[in-house]
Amino acid sequence: MDDFKAVMISNHYANKLVVDDSLYQTFHQNTKHSKKYLLKNMYQSRKLLNSSNFHEATQLPEKYFPLAESFSLKEPTHDVIYQCLNERKSQVTRPIKDITLTDQVISDLFWSGYGKNKKNTRVVPSGGALYPLELYALILESTESLSKGLYHYSPSKHEIQLIRDDEKVFNTSDYIMMDNIKYPSVIFFITAIFKRNTFKYDARAYRYTLIESGAMAQNISLMATKYHLVSTYFGGVDDYEVEKILSVDGKRESLVNCLFISKEGEWNGKD
Repeated sequence: MDDFKAVMISNHYANKLVVDDSLYQTFHQNTKHSKKYLLKNMYQSRKLLNSSNFHEATQLPEKYFPLAESFSLKEPTHDVIYQCLNERKSQVTRPIKDITLTDQVISDLFWSGYGKNKKNTRVVPSGGALYPLELYALILESTESLSKGLYHYSPSKHEIQLIRDDEKVFNTSDYIMMDNIKYPSVIFFITAIFKRNTFKYDARAYRYTLIESGAMAQNISLMATKYHLVSTYFGGVDDYEVEKILSVDGKRESLVNCLFISKEGEWNGKD
């Protein structure tokens, strides 16, 4: 009981230290996507995006130091990590629907995102080990023991909870605003509960949250590549509609990242 009281008191004072309308919240809320916002931006930038000169100029986005001495690096070590990094893809060239995922693949994808490691911490770095993220996934095809639906991941028990399987959650065109990614098998949604780390780091916690979210998505991408799956970071979602689907308030807990997992024709279903 004493431990319980200590936790409650700590949470109470931590919440008092957080200002809901602080700088990070202003930025986060003002940069959310919606269909109206996306269409406006696409219209305004259409000439630039269709320009061949623009595409040529953006092929090598890096700084140069022409007067500095240069040193050639050794070839990367060709191991399993090299293979996953080298083969990771974002675009599906020949989507297929006749190969099913397995329970093991789903388990590994969730674990790689936010699972617990041998030190009993998480597989991604987290500022202050405060773990502000939550991981959800819309599984769009059944496996041996999992039905289609929206799931939430619990790292402490390495289990997922089915939280929705109604028709609305499968109407992805209501909240996915671009149709250039066909037949995703899984859509991961990463949210942040900001108060978990803003009580300690204030507005700077927002940076740490986004770094952690990127690490989570990269881990999932590499695990997906191991199974010859295609992983695509996707910004073209309607944040407001996704948050409704997830039943989060959009302020205390809000969407920060989205990742598509898709299959491609050359995969034969085996490692």
